[in-house]
Amino acid sequence: MALLVAWLVTRLMMVWAVPDVPDAARKLHRAPTPTSGGVGIMAGTVVGLGVFCFYFTNVTEEIALCLGVSLAGGVLGFWDDRAALGPKIKLMILLAITSGFVIWGPRIEALPLWDGAVWQLGPVLGGLGTLLWLLVIVNVVNFMDGANGLSIGSSMVGLVFLSVVCGFASFAQSSPAFLVTIYGLISALACCGFLYWNVAGGRIFAGDSGALFVGLTIGTLGVWAGSMGVKPLSIATCFLPLLADSILTIIWRARQKANLLTPHADHVYQLAIRSGQSHLYVASLYWLATALCGVVAVRASTSGDSLISLGFVLCLLPLILILERARAYYLALLSKQAG
Repeated sequence: MALLVAWLVTRLMMVWAVPDVPDAARKLHRAPTPTSGGVGIMAGTVVGLGVFCFYFTNVTEEIALCLGVSLAGGVLGFWDDRAALGPKIKLMILLAITSGFVIWGPRIEALPLWDGAVWQLGPVLGGLGTLLWLLVIVNVVNFMDGANGLSIGSSMVGLVFLSVVCGFASFAQSSPAFLVTIYGLISALACCGFLYWNVAGGRIFAGDSGALFVGLTIGTLGVWAGSMGVKPLSIATCFLPLLADSILTIIWRARQKANLLTPHADHVYQLAIRSGQSHLYVASLYWLATALCGVVAVRASTSGDSLISLGFVLCLLPLILILERARAYYLALLSKQAG
């Protein structure tokens, strides 16, 4: 149901949505293209969860809170798609939305690092860490949403593996983490319905409505899962390629003394497409990397904290090496093409 509704609403948005005009150098498309396809993802998720809640009444208030926060982000994104709010205003509103979740929702107050070694964060530091995670992941999904299928597709793959991780945790610990499994799979199906129209030729973009909704879905589900015993590093590993590209790009731009709030085209995936690689080729590499990290996260989650931390590091280090080598290669290629 989630897939079908997302597919249908996204198709309707191709007619009703405001077009995204390629009026900036950072934009990688050439013709005006409908945006706000994320409305389809929002609709598919809402209907899918509605069907689930209709047949299963053992639903906690966390589902409503996670969905409410994600929808608030999606509405903010839809507003930004139409009115171009600017990064500072959007960040302040996102801060208010995520702060509300931290105040009234679950928090991650312990971070297992190794077998027998747990960093007890407590309510204050745990709240700040939870807020940081929410702001980082929602912005990461938004930053990476500049190529057809890359960000939403990688998020879809990550949500599937997060659902599997939570399923194993629910079975092993007899916890209600299976609710995150159901929610995550419904959201992944909604993303799939949108991707049908986006991947093949970029007929519609997710827009900020999609990026902020999906980013907050990942963020809130991750926190909810972590509060029920799912290891935070397993959650992060499921989305590590998106996180790595974004954080490494921020570090690179900081070294270049660039304005970190200014829109740009310096992500590795953007450099690759500007150099001549196709959207689908680049996106498929990120999907594959996300799937590989997801496999590691699932395998490690069935073992102790030490293996989870080791899996995280073993995924992160190759990503850093590959992304930085790719950045150097594409920067040199672009310089050669320009010269």
